[in-house]
Amino acid sequence: MKFIKAGTAAAVLMAAAATITPPANAMMTHGNYEVWTNRYTDASWVWFVTPCYPDKKPDCVDVSAIPRPKRGAYYDGFAHLVNGRYTLNVDVPDGLRCPGHVMPARETYEWDEVSLLGTITSAYNVGCFNGPPGSQFWTFKLQRL
Repeated sequence: MKFIKAGTAAAVLMAAAATITPPANAMMTHGNYEVWTNRYTDASWVWFVTPCYPDKKPDCVDVSAIPRPKRGAYYDGFAHLVNGRYTLNVDVPDGLRCPGHVMPARETYEWDEVSLLGTITSAYNVGCFNGPPGSQFWTFKLQRL
């Protein structure tokens, strides 16, 4: 009988732990993250997330992006937390992929501090083949490695 009660209690605790939302002030854990996105089919990025230096402000993380394979561009910047969402703005030399070449773009990554789900907006001043300015939009998820 004790075994059944202990097993039931353990199951209830595990279910509660799986469904309880982390506190609103939960900050992003520093470390490595895989960037899962519907943007690319031939490349991926890993983010190395550390505290912002020299201040180490709790509402700021330093993001260094490493491409895989290495044909993509490295980028880094500071992401700031406001109202539960991080925002990272970076200029990347290959933000717009055109047939046969790439062009620069200003990328904005925004994600929720708890779910790690977000969006990417890529804005460019000149489109492919000297086309008009524009922007593109994708979703992403950060997966802790």
